[in-house]
Amino acid sequence: MIRALILSILALSAAVLKAQPQYPDHIYPDTAYAPFYYGVASGDPLQDRIIIWTKVYMPDSIQSPSPVKWQLATDSFFQNVVTDGLATPMREHDYTIKVDVPGLMAGTDYFYRFQTADRHVSQTGRCKTLPGDSVQHVKFAVVSCASVWSGYFNAYRRIAERSDIDFVVHLGDYVYDFADEEELRRMPAVYPVDPSTLAQWRERHTYYLLDPDLRAARQNKTWIAEWDNHDTDINGGDVQEAIRAFYEYLPIRVPDEAHPERIYRQFRFGRLADLDMIDMHLFRGKEQYAPGKGSVLGLQQDAWLKDKLLTSPATWHLIGNQEMMGSWLSEGLPKAFHAPGNGHVFDPGNWDGYPGDRMRLYNFIDSNHISNVVVLTGDAHMTFVIDLAREPKNKQSYDRRTGEGAVGVEFLGPSITRGNMSDRKVVPKGSIPLVQSISKSINPHHRWVNFAKHGYFTLDVTYDRCVAEVWYSPIKVHTDQEKFGKGFTVLNGVSHWERAKNGNVKRSTYPGVKK
Repeated sequence: MIRALILSILALSAAVLKAQPQYPDHIYPDTAYAPFYYGVASGDPLQDRIIIWTKVYMPDSIQSPSPVKWQLATDSFFQNVVTDGLATPMREHDYTIKVDVPGLMAGTDYFYRFQTADRHVSQTGRCKTLPGDSVQHVKFAVVSCASVWSGYFNAYRRIAERSDIDFVVHLGDYVYDFADEEELRRMPAVYPVDPSTLAQWRERHTYYLLDPDLRAARQNKTWIAEWDNHDTDINGGDVQEAIRAFYEYLPIRVPDEAHPERIYRQFRFGRLADLDMIDMHLFRGKEQYAPGKGSVLGLQQDAWLKDKLLTSPATWHLIGNQEMMGSWLSEGLPKAFHAPGNGHVFDPGNWDGYPGDRMRLYNFIDSNHISNVVVLTGDAHMTFVIDLAREPKNKQSYDRRTGEGAVGVEFLGPSITRGNMSDRKVVPKGSIPLVQSISKSINPHHRWVNFAKHGYFTLDVTYDRCVAEVWYSPIKVHTDQEKFGKGFTVLNGVSHWERAKNGNVKRSTYPGVKK
C-alpha cells in the first residue's frame, strides 16, 4: 500500500505541475512537501495546549489511510521532542488533520511537523501557547477580508516574516464565496462557482491554500480566527456545511460541539489582557431583548460577553468583532453624494442597525466602571480609528477634542485585498481625500480614516498602554514592500484614543519594514 501511495503522490505532483498554467500568478501547491500540499497551521492557543493542523492528499484508491505521525519540539531540528503521536486523515474530514496537543508550557514557542509512514515530512510550523500571569507584553497582527481573486496576499507574507508578532487575529471573510466583478486580478482559467455544498466549500478552502503567502502566515504564526458572512454565505445550501468546512480547514477548537454555530470564545493572556471573540454575523436580529428591540448578539451571547467583561481580572478587555461597532453617521452629508444606508447611518446592517442594543452595552460598560475596552474590527475594507461614544454629536456627553465621554475605543483595520473606494470606483480616486475629510467632519468620534489602502494592523499591548499601528501593502503586484500608515495610543484607565503628540505614532518602532 505504501508503494501505491508513493506512486499516486508522484503522479499527482506531475499532474499538478503540468496543470499549473490554468492557475493565475503566484498560485500553486507546495509540491516540495508532498503529500502535504496545503501546508501546516496552528491556532486556538491556551496556556497548556494548542491546535496543530495539516491536510494530506489521499488518492481515492486508498481505502484505509495510514496514520500520520506528528511531533512537537522546542527546537526546529526536533532534537528535543516534547510530545508526539499519530493521527489518521479521514475522508469524512476531507483528509484534514487537527490535533489538540496538551501538556504544554505557557508562553512558549514550539515547532511542529507531520510525517507519513513512508517518511514524507511536512514543512515545519511554529506555534506559541498563551502566556501566564507574569506576561508583560503581547503583540497581535489583526486581519480580515482576503479575496484571493482581488489581489496578492502581500500582507500575509509580511506578517509571516515579522519577528515581533505573537499571534494573528482573523476577524472573518477568510475566504470569499464569490469574486467581485470589479476586482478580477488573479482569476483561474475556470471561473469560481459560488459554493453551496460541503464539497464546494472544501474546494474553496483548498484553492485558497494554493497561495504560498497565506500558507506562510499560517505556518509561522498561531491564529485566533472567526468567520463572517463571506465564509458562511450559502446560496441555497446548508449553513452547517459552510461551518463544517471552516472548522475543518482552520485550526479552531469547536467551542460547543452541540452547537457548532457558537464560535464565540475567550482567550486569556495572563492578567494583561483578555480577548473575547464575538460573532454578530449568525445571531444579529434573530432574537429580541425587549418587544420590537432586536439583539445584535443574541441573548445568550450578549449575557456571555457582559459576564466576561464584568468578571475579568485582566487589565485590558479586547473584543474581536466582525463589523463596525462605533457608529458611522451619514446625517449632514450633501444629498449629491447619494450615500448608501438609511439617511442616518451608512450601514444599518452592522451595529448601527441595533442602536438600542449597542447603547445597552455602552451603558453596561460605563455603569460597571469597566475600563480599557478595545474593540478590534474588520469587514469595512477601510481604516477607522474610533472613540466609542454613546452620542457622538452631543457635546454634553462627548468632547471630540479630548475624547472625554467615550466608553472605549475601536480600531477597524483595512482589508487584506477586498475592494474599497479606490477599487470599487465609488468616487474618483482624486476625490477620496475629500470624502475622507467630509466623513470625519460629520463623525466627531472618528479620530482618523483611510478609504483607499489595503493591509493589516498590529496591536501592541502592555500594562501602560495599547498601541495600534496600521500597515499598508500593494495588492496589484506581488511585492515585499509595505508602508507604515499611522499609529494611535490608548492609555491604561483612559477610554479614548490619545490626542496630539501623545496619541499619534508617527514612526513605528518595528525596524523590519521593507520600503
